Amino acid sequence: MAEETKGEELPPADTPQVEQKPQVDKNGKARRDAKKDETPVEELFDLSKPIPRVERPDKAAHEKELDDLSSQIKSIQDQRQKVQESIDSKMNSGKGSEISIERDALGKLRSQKGALIVEKKDIFSKLDAIKSQGDKLAKDRKDTRANVKFHKVEDIDSEIAKLKKIQETTSMSLSEEKKLIKEMEALQASKKLVADLKSKETDFEDIREQRKSLGAKISLKDKEIDEVQANIDKKMDKINALSKKETKKRDEIKELFDKRDNLRKQMNELFGKKDAARAVYREKNNAWYNYKRAVSAQKKLEYEEEKKRREEEMEAWQKAKEEEEAKKIPYEEEQALCDYLADYLSRTYLMDKDAEAKKAAEEAE
Repeated sequence: MAEETKGEELPPADTPQVEQKPQVDKNGKARRDAKKDETPVEELFDLSKPIPRVERPDKAAHEKELDDLSSQIKSIQDQRQKVQESIDSKMNSGKGSEISIERDALGKLRSQKGALIVEKKDIFSKLDAIKSQGDKLAKDRKDTRANVKFHKVEDIDSEIAKLKKIQETTSMSLSEEKKLIKEMEALQASKKLVADLKSKETDFEDIREQRKSLGAKISLKDKEIDEVQANIDKKMDKINALSKKETKKRDEIKELFDKRDNLRKQMNELFGKKDAARAVYREKNNAWYNYKRAVSAQKKLEYEEEKKRREEEMEAWQKAKEEEEAKKIPYEEEQALCDYLADYLSRTYLMDKDAEAKKAAEEAE
Protein backbone atom coordinates (compact mmCIF):
# COMPACT_ATOMS: atom_id res chain seq x y z
CA MET A 1 0.00 0.00 0.00
CA ALA A 2 1.00 3.65 -0.22
CA GLU A 3 3.76 4.92 2.03
CA GLU A 4 1.49 7.78 3.08
CA THR A 5 -0.92 5.32 4.71
CA LYS A 6 1.68 3.46 6.83
CA GLY A 7 1.51 4.03 10.58
CA GLU A 8 -2.02 5.43 10.39
CA GLU A 9 -4.68 3.76 12.51
CA LEU A 10 -7.72 2.50 10.69
CA PRO A 11 -11.12 3.63 11.94
CA PRO A 12 -13.10 1.14 14.02
CA ALA A 13 -15.55 -1.13 12.25
CA ASP A 14 -18.58 0.81 13.47
CA THR A 15 -17.23 4.27 12.59
CA PRO A 16 -19.88 6.05 10.46
CA GLN A 17 -18.77 7.28 7.06
CA VAL A 18 -18.59 11.06 6.68
CA GLU A 19 -21.14 12.25 4.17
CA GLN A 20 -19.54 14.08 1.26
CA LYS A 21 -21.04 17.51 0.68
CA PRO A 22 -22.07 18.15 -2.94
CA GLN A 23 -20.05 20.72 -4.84
CA VAL A 24 -21.87 23.96 -5.46
CA ASP A 25 -21.46 26.64 -8.12
CA LYS A 26 -21.15 30.40 -7.56
CA ASN A 27 -24.94 30.68 -7.30
CA GLY A 28 -25.07 28.12 -4.48
CA LYS A 29 -26.71 25.44 -6.63
CA ALA A 30 -25.50 21.86 -6.37
CA ARG A 31 -23.29 20.82 -9.24
CA ARG A 32 -24.64 17.40 -10.12
CA ASP A 33 -22.17 17.04 -12.95
CA ALA A 34 -19.09 18.05 -10.86
CA LYS A 35 -17.49 14.61 -11.18
CA LYS A 36 -19.20 13.46 -14.35
CA ASP A 37 -16.12 13.91 -16.55
CA GLU A 38 -13.54 12.60 -14.05
CA THR A 39 -11.58 9.52 -15.08
CA PRO A 40 -12.12 6.72 -12.54
CA VAL A 41 -9.12 6.60 -10.21
CA GLU A 42 -8.81 2.85 -10.74
CA GLU A 43 -7.89 3.55 -14.39
CA LEU A 44 -5.10 5.95 -13.35
CA PHE A 45 -3.44 4.00 -10.50
CA ASP A 46 -2.99 0.44 -9.29
CA LEU A 47 -4.49 0.75 -5.81
CA SER A 48 -2.92 -2.54 -4.74
CA LYS A 49 0.59 -1.00 -5.00
CA PRO A 50 2.25 2.04 -3.39
CA ILE A 51 1.13 5.25 -5.09
CA PRO A 52 4.00 7.54 -6.18
CA ARG A 53 3.82 10.78 -4.23
CA VAL A 54 2.88 13.91 -6.18
CA GLU A 55 3.67 17.26 -4.61
CA ARG A 56 1.12 20.02 -4.75
CA PRO A 57 2.18 22.73 -7.23
CA ASP A 58 3.32 26.02 -5.76
CA LYS A 59 0.41 28.38 -6.36
CA ALA A 60 2.27 31.41 -5.06
CA ALA A 61 5.17 30.84 -7.48
CA HIS A 62 2.68 30.32 -10.32
CA GLU A 63 0.86 33.56 -9.54
CA LYS A 64 4.20 35.40 -9.30
CA GLU A 65 5.18 34.08 -12.74
CA LEU A 66 1.83 35.28 -14.14
CA ASP A 67 2.29 38.68 -12.47
CA ASP A 68 5.76 39.04 -14.03
CA LEU A 69 4.38 38.23 -17.47
CA SER A 70 1.47 40.63 -16.92
CA SER A 71 3.92 43.39 -16.00
CA GLN A 72 5.89 42.78 -19.21
CA ILE A 73 2.64 42.81 -21.21
CA LYS A 74 1.58 46.09 -19.54
CA SER A 75 4.95 47.65 -20.41
CA ILE A 76 4.60 46.67 -24.08
CA GLN A 77 0.99 47.91 -24.11
CA ASP A 78 2.18 51.29 -22.85
CA GLN A 79 4.84 51.43 -25.59
CA ARG A 80 2.28 50.43 -28.19
CA GLN A 81 -0.10 53.13 -26.96
CA LYS A 82 2.62 55.76 -27.41
CA VAL A 83 3.30 54.52 -30.96
CA GLN A 84 -0.44 54.64 -31.70
CA GLU A 85 -0.59 58.23 -30.45
CA SER A 86 2.29 59.12 -32.79
CA ILE A 87 0.43 57.49 -35.69
CA ASP A 88 -2.78 59.37 -34.86
CA SER A 89 -0.85 62.62 -34.54
CA LYS A 90 0.80 62.26 -37.95
CA MET A 91 -2.42 61.16 -39.63
CA ASN A 92 -4.42 64.01 -38.07
CA SER A 93 -1.76 66.56 -38.96
CA GLY A 94 -2.98 66.48 -42.54
CA LYS A 95 -6.55 67.34 -41.68
CA GLY A 96 -7.81 70.42 -43.47
CA SER A 97 -5.54 69.78 -46.45
CA GLU A 98 -6.87 69.03 -49.92
CA ILE A 99 -6.41 65.28 -49.55
CA SER A 100 -8.15 65.37 -46.17
CA ILE A 101 -11.13 67.17 -47.68
CA GLU A 102 -11.29 64.63 -50.49
CA ARG A 103 -11.13 61.76 -47.98
CA ASP A 104 -14.01 63.26 -45.99
CA ALA A 105 -16.02 63.59 -49.18
CA LEU A 106 -15.16 59.96 -50.03
CA GLY A 107 -16.37 58.84 -46.60
CA LYS A 108 -19.68 60.62 -47.12
CA LEU A 109 -20.12 59.01 -50.55
CA ARG A 110 -19.44 55.56 -49.07
CA SER A 111 -21.96 56.22 -46.29
CA GLN A 112 -24.48 57.32 -48.93
CA LYS A 113 -23.84 54.13 -50.90
CA GLY A 114 -24.24 52.04 -47.76
CA ALA A 115 -27.56 53.70 -46.96
CA LEU A 116 -28.80 53.02 -50.50
CA ILE A 117 -27.76 49.36 -50.21
CA VAL A 118 -29.67 49.09 -46.91
CA GLU A 119 -32.75 50.61 -48.55
CA LYS A 120 -32.40 48.15 -51.44
CA LYS A 121 -32.20 45.24 -49.00
CA ASP A 122 -35.38 46.47 -47.28
CA ILE A 123 -37.17 46.54 -50.64
CA PHE A 124 -35.94 43.00 -51.38
CA SER A 125 -37.25 41.88 -47.97
CA LYS A 126 -40.67 43.33 -48.79
CA LEU A 127 -40.53 41.70 -52.22
CA ASP A 128 -39.74 38.31 -50.67
CA ALA A 129 -42.66 38.69 -48.29
CA ILE A 130 -44.99 39.64 -51.17
CA LYS A 131 -43.73 36.65 -53.19
CA SER A 132 -44.41 34.27 -50.31
CA GLN A 133 -47.89 35.75 -49.89
CA GLY A 134 -48.54 35.47 -53.64
CA ASP A 135 -47.35 31.84 -53.76
CA LYS A 136 -49.69 30.93 -50.89
CA LEU A 137 -52.57 32.78 -52.52
CA ALA A 138 -51.90 31.05 -55.86
CA LYS A 139 -51.98 27.65 -54.16
CA ASP A 140 -55.24 28.51 -52.35
CA ARG A 141 -56.76 29.72 -55.63
CA LYS A 142 -55.71 26.53 -57.39
CA ASP A 143 -57.18 24.37 -54.61
CA THR A 144 -60.46 26.34 -54.73
CA ARG A 145 -60.70 26.00 -58.52
CA ALA A 146 -60.26 22.23 -58.17
CA ASN A 147 -63.25 22.07 -55.77
CA VAL A 148 -65.79 23.94 -57.96
CA LYS A 149 -67.32 23.04 -61.31
CA PHE A 150 -68.24 26.60 -62.32
CA HIS A 151 -66.16 29.73 -61.80
CA LYS A 152 -68.98 32.33 -62.06
CA VAL A 153 -72.10 32.79 -59.93
CA GLU A 154 -74.16 33.41 -63.08
CA ASP A 155 -73.15 30.02 -64.47
CA ILE A 156 -74.13 28.34 -61.18
CA ASP A 157 -77.57 30.06 -61.18
CA SER A 158 -78.08 29.00 -64.77
CA GLU A 159 -77.22 25.39 -63.97
CA ILE A 160 -79.51 25.37 -60.91
CA ALA A 161 -82.42 26.75 -63.03
CA LYS A 162 -81.79 24.07 -65.64
CA LEU A 163 -81.90 21.32 -62.96
CA LYS A 164 -85.10 22.77 -61.44
CA LYS A 165 -86.76 22.73 -64.84
CA ILE A 166 -85.76 19.09 -65.27
CA GLN A 167 -87.18 18.33 -61.83
CA GLU A 168 -90.48 20.03 -62.65
CA THR A 169 -90.96 18.69 -66.18
CA THR A 170 -89.45 15.25 -66.04
CA SER A 171 -90.93 12.14 -64.45
CA MET A 172 -88.26 10.40 -62.34
CA SER A 173 -87.91 7.99 -59.48
CA LEU A 174 -87.54 9.10 -55.88
CA SER A 175 -83.82 8.22 -55.80
CA GLU A 176 -83.17 10.18 -59.00
CA GLU A 177 -85.03 13.18 -57.61
CA LYS A 178 -83.01 13.03 -54.38
CA LYS A 179 -79.81 12.88 -56.40
CA LEU A 180 -80.96 15.92 -58.42
CA ILE A 181 -81.81 17.89 -55.26
CA LYS A 182 -78.44 17.01 -53.74
CA GLU A 183 -76.69 18.27 -56.87
CA MET A 184 -78.61 21.57 -56.71
CA GLU A 185 -77.71 21.99 -53.04
CA ALA A 186 -74.05 21.36 -53.87
CA LEU A 187 -74.21 24.01 -56.60
CA GLN A 188 -75.84 26.45 -54.18
CA ALA A 189 -73.08 25.81 -51.60
CA SER A 190 -70.39 26.34 -54.24
CA LYS A 191 -71.47 29.97 -54.64
CA LYS A 192 -69.52 30.81 -51.48
CA LEU A 193 -66.40 29.15 -52.86
CA VAL A 194 -66.78 31.01 -56.15
CA ALA A 195 -67.13 34.31 -54.29
CA ASP A 196 -64.03 33.44 -52.25
CA LEU A 197 -62.22 32.54 -55.50
CA LYS A 198 -63.09 35.91 -56.99
CA SER A 199 -61.76 37.65 -53.85
CA LYS A 200 -58.51 35.66 -54.06
CA GLU A 201 -58.09 36.54 -57.74
CA THR A 202 -58.52 40.21 -56.87
CA ASP A 203 -55.93 39.90 -54.09
CA PHE A 204 -53.59 38.05 -56.46
CA GLU A 205 -53.80 40.91 -58.98
CA ASP A 206 -53.04 43.40 -56.20
CA ILE A 207 -49.96 41.37 -55.21
CA ARG A 208 -48.83 41.27 -58.83
CA GLU A 209 -49.07 45.06 -59.03
CA GLN A 210 -47.11 45.40 -55.76
CA ARG A 211 -44.36 43.16 -57.13
CA LYS A 212 -44.12 45.31 -60.24
CA SER A 213 -43.92 48.45 -58.12
CA LEU A 214 -41.19 46.98 -55.87
CA GLY A 215 -39.24 45.78 -58.93
CA ALA A 216 -39.31 49.31 -60.31
CA LYS A 217 -38.04 50.69 -56.97
CA ILE A 218 -35.16 48.17 -56.99
CA SER A 219 -34.17 49.26 -60.50
CA LEU A 220 -34.23 52.89 -59.38
CA LYS A 221 -32.02 52.08 -56.35
CA ASP A 222 -29.56 50.25 -58.59
CA LYS A 223 -29.30 53.33 -60.76
CA GLU A 224 -28.70 55.57 -57.73
CA ILE A 225 -26.04 53.17 -56.39
CA ASP A 226 -24.26 53.14 -59.75
CA GLU A 227 -24.19 56.94 -59.80
CA VAL A 228 -22.73 57.11 -56.28
CA GLN A 229 -20.15 54.42 -57.17
CA ALA A 230 -19.08 56.46 -60.19
CA ASN A 231 -18.50 59.46 -57.89
CA ILE A 232 -16.55 57.23 -55.49
CA ASP A 233 -14.28 56.07 -58.31
CA LYS A 234 -13.58 59.69 -59.29
CA LYS A 235 -12.74 60.59 -55.69
CA MET A 236 -10.43 57.59 -55.39
CA ASP A 237 -8.52 58.61 -58.50
CA LYS A 238 -8.08 62.14 -57.14
CA ILE A 239 -7.00 60.89 -53.71
CA ASN A 240 -4.45 58.49 -55.26
CA ALA A 241 -2.98 61.36 -57.23
CA LEU A 242 -2.70 63.52 -54.10
CA SER A 243 -1.26 60.62 -52.06
CA LYS A 244 1.80 60.43 -54.28
CA LYS A 245 2.79 63.86 -52.97
CA GLU A 246 2.93 62.60 -49.36
CA THR A 247 5.48 59.83 -49.81
CA LYS A 248 7.74 60.88 -46.94
CA LYS A 249 4.90 61.19 -44.46
CA ARG A 250 3.49 57.86 -45.59
CA ASP A 251 6.89 56.19 -45.09
CA GLU A 252 7.10 57.56 -41.54
CA ILE A 253 3.62 56.30 -40.76
CA LYS A 254 4.51 52.93 -42.29
CA GLU A 255 7.55 52.71 -40.01
CA LEU A 256 5.33 53.43 -37.02
CA PHE A 257 2.87 50.77 -38.19
CA ASP A 258 5.71 48.25 -38.43
CA LYS A 259 6.87 49.14 -34.93
CA ARG A 260 3.33 48.78 -33.62
CA ASP A 261 3.00 45.39 -35.32
CA ASN A 262 6.30 44.25 -33.83
CA LEU A 263 5.12 45.25 -30.35
CA ARG A 264 1.88 43.39 -30.95
CA LYS A 265 3.89 40.31 -31.91
CA GLN A 266 5.94 40.55 -28.68
CA MET A 267 2.76 41.00 -26.68
CA ASN A 268 1.16 37.93 -28.32
CA GLU A 269 4.26 35.88 -27.49
CA LEU A 270 3.97 36.92 -23.84
CA PHE A 271 0.28 36.03 -23.87
CA GLY A 272 1.30 32.65 -25.27
CA LYS A 273 3.80 32.15 -22.44
CA LYS A 274 1.10 33.10 -19.96
CA ASP A 275 -1.30 30.55 -21.43
CA ALA A 276 1.46 27.92 -21.43
CA ALA A 277 2.25 28.63 -17.76
CA ARG A 278 -1.42 28.24 -16.90
CA ALA A 279 -1.56 24.96 -18.82
CA VAL A 280 1.52 23.58 -17.03
CA TYR A 281 0.16 24.58 -13.62
CA ARG A 282 -3.24 23.10 -14.50
CA GLU A 283 -1.60 19.82 -15.54
CA LYS A 284 0.42 19.63 -12.30
CA ASN A 285 -2.60 20.55 -10.22
CA ASN A 286 -4.68 17.87 -11.96
CA ALA A 287 -1.93 15.31 -11.30
CA TRP A 288 -1.86 16.28 -7.62
CA TYR A 289 -5.64 16.15 -7.41
CA ASN A 290 -5.72 12.68 -8.99
CA TYR A 291 -3.00 11.59 -6.52
CA LYS A 292 -5.14 12.77 -3.59
CA ARG A 293 -8.12 10.92 -5.05
CA ALA A 294 -6.03 7.77 -5.38
CA VAL A 295 -4.75 8.01 -1.79
CA SER A 296 -8.30 8.51 -0.52
CA ALA A 297 -9.55 5.56 -2.55
CA GLN A 298 -6.67 3.41 -1.34
CA LYS A 299 -7.36 4.29 2.31
CA LYS A 300 -10.99 3.44 1.79
CA LEU A 301 -9.98 0.10 0.23
CA GLU A 302 -7.68 -0.65 3.17
CA TYR A 303 -10.42 0.28 5.59
CA GLU A 304 -12.84 -2.09 3.88
CA GLU A 305 -10.25 -4.90 3.98
CA GLU A 306 -9.50 -4.25 7.69
CA LYS A 307 -13.21 -4.14 8.46
CA LYS A 308 -13.69 -7.46 6.68
CA ARG A 309 -10.74 -8.98 8.59
CA ARG A 310 -12.13 -7.85 11.94
CA GLU A 311 -15.53 -9.23 11.11
CA GLU A 312 -13.98 -12.58 10.17
CA GLU A 313 -11.96 -12.64 13.44
CA MET A 314 -15.11 -11.80 15.40
CA GLU A 315 -17.01 -14.59 13.67
CA ALA A 316 -14.17 -17.08 14.39
CA TRP A 317 -13.99 -16.04 18.06
CA GLN A 318 -17.75 -16.32 18.42
CA LYS A 319 -17.72 -19.73 16.80
CA ALA A 320 -14.90 -20.97 19.12
CA LYS A 321 -16.77 -19.69 22.15
CA GLU A 322 -19.92 -21.47 21.08
CA GLU A 323 -17.95 -24.71 20.54
CA GLU A 324 -16.35 -24.40 24.01
CA GLU A 325 -19.75 -23.87 25.58
CA ALA A 326 -21.08 -26.92 23.76
CA LYS A 327 -18.35 -29.15 25.37
CA LYS A 328 -19.46 -28.37 28.93
CA ILE A 329 -21.71 -30.82 30.91
CA PRO A 330 -25.29 -29.58 30.93
CA TYR A 331 -26.27 -27.89 34.20
CA GLU A 332 -22.73 -28.32 35.65
CA GLU A 333 -22.97 -25.18 37.77
CA GLU A 334 -26.44 -26.13 39.03
CA GLN A 335 -25.18 -29.63 40.02
CA ALA A 336 -22.27 -28.15 41.99
CA LEU A 337 -24.64 -25.86 43.87
CA CYS A 338 -26.90 -28.80 44.67
CA ASP A 339 -23.94 -30.83 46.03
CA TYR A 340 -22.82 -27.93 48.16
CA LEU A 341 -26.33 -27.43 49.52
CA ALA A 342 -26.74 -31.14 50.29
CA ASP A 343 -23.39 -31.25 52.12
CA TYR A 344 -24.26 -28.17 54.14
CA LEU A 345 -27.67 -29.51 55.18
CA SER A 346 -26.20 -32.88 56.11
CA ARG A 347 -23.52 -31.38 58.33
CA THR A 348 -25.88 -28.90 59.90
CA TYR A 349 -28.96 -30.95 60.58
CA LEU A 350 -28.24 -34.70 60.12
CA MET A 351 -24.85 -35.26 61.84
CA ASP A 352 -24.06 -35.41 65.65
CA LYS A 353 -21.85 -32.50 66.47
CA ASP A 354 -20.12 -34.23 69.44
CA ALA A 355 -19.45 -37.39 67.46
CA GLU A 356 -18.19 -35.33 64.60
CA ALA A 357 -15.85 -33.41 66.92
CA LYS A 358 -14.58 -36.66 68.49
CA LYS A 359 -13.99 -38.13 65.05
CA ALA A 360 -12.10 -35.06 64.04
CA ALA A 361 -9.95 -35.28 67.18
CA GLU A 362 -9.15 -38.92 66.51
CA GLU A 363 -8.15 -38.17 62.97
CA ALA A 364 -5.97 -35.41 64.31
CA GLU A 365 -4.14 -37.83 66.71
